[in-house]
Amino acid sequence: MDTMMQQFSVNSAEFGVLASMYYYGYAMMQLPIAFVFGRLEMRTVLCFCASVCALGVGILTYTNSLYLAMAAQFLIGSGSAAGFLCTAEAISLWFPKERYGQVMGVAVAFGLLGAIYGGQPVRSLLDHYQWQSVALGILTIGGGIALISLRLPSSVRNHFSEESTDFLHIFKNPALIFLGIANLLMVGVLEGFADVWAGPFLVKSYGLSDSEAAGVASWIFKGMMIGSPIVTLLAKHLGNYLAIIACGIGMSGAFFALLFYSVPLWSLPLWFIGLGIGCCYQVLIFVAAKDWCHANRISAGIAFLNTLNMLGGAFFHPIIGFFVDDLKKYKLPLELSYAYALSIVPFCALIGTLIVIFIGIYRRKRCISS
Repeated sequence: MDTMMQQFSVNSAEFGVLASMYYYGYAMMQLPIAFVFGRLEMRTVLCFCASVCALGVGILTYTNSLYLAMAAQFLIGSGSAAGFLCTAEAISLWFPKERYGQVMGVAVAFGLLGAIYGGQPVRSLLDHYQWQSVALGILTIGGGIALISLRLPSSVRNHFSEESTDFLHIFKNPALIFLGIANLLMVGVLEGFADVWAGPFLVKSYGLSDSEAAGVASWIFKGMMIGSPIVTLLAKHLGNYLAIIACGIGMSGAFFALLFYSVPLWSLPLWFIGLGIGCCYQVLIFVAAKDWCHANRISAGIAFLNTLNMLGGAFFHPIIGFFVDDLKKYKLPLELSYAYALSIVPFCALIGTLIVIFIGIYRRKRCISS
């Protein structure tokens, strides 16, 4: 974070806007990619999107212009949009419906390996090499993924219909819309904290080095990897909505404790694992889409939920950056400024949890009446 702020000569608020461009690109491409899935094979879409990611990384590596960097972040986000949708589409095509939640949990766990084994190793590489050299290596890997994706098995759909890519029904479905809003409000721990602000917070508030902070922050992703299959299994017995509510309350409580209580340094990984397990509510939100979508429209419903999910990153980053800068004028200690600025994350998560409670009550009443 500090390296890029120096590279582009930006403050915390401006860096928040730069970081949010990734999420705008990701969110805006969700529905278009879901639409394309009905007409092209997944391997074609994946190859194109991986190439777009690599192009964005290339631009970001060699530019000193803030506006080009923002465009590059947008391209990286746009290309990344295919990853989760390809996974969800493959699961819906190749696995029985009753196993959708379990397979999704396992898939998310594997997907998080990139976040786990990306954060600290990349941070270590940045300690020894220029960040442009590290980015060039990532660009090369992205190009390799684009080529390898063309070797994937065919994914010709045998259930395509115009109805499967009709998105109008989404905007006529209040429950799905409110579920998406809850998703947006609850995602701050993962997409407003873990990906950018956790490192600076741990450095300023707990006195860790950059490398140590990156290592501790990665425990959120490890917790999510461990928790994804476990939480989906528990949801099978407790119900999706009760499990989501438990995750939201636990995640918010743990986050408030980290912000306003000096927890022992040795326990930080445990707290971050707890945050990661709480973040597993996301898997259940996507599984809950089937409660409100026809079978042929689940992909569109998931794309809509993921759009609002990723807009959460665009929502939280600029706001956190604004408050970090704004609170400086009150001459508060920097660690307290970070705590106050980041407190918006658990507050929003609790509001999102409350929305899920009402959705769960509404669904139960609807099931009883039918």
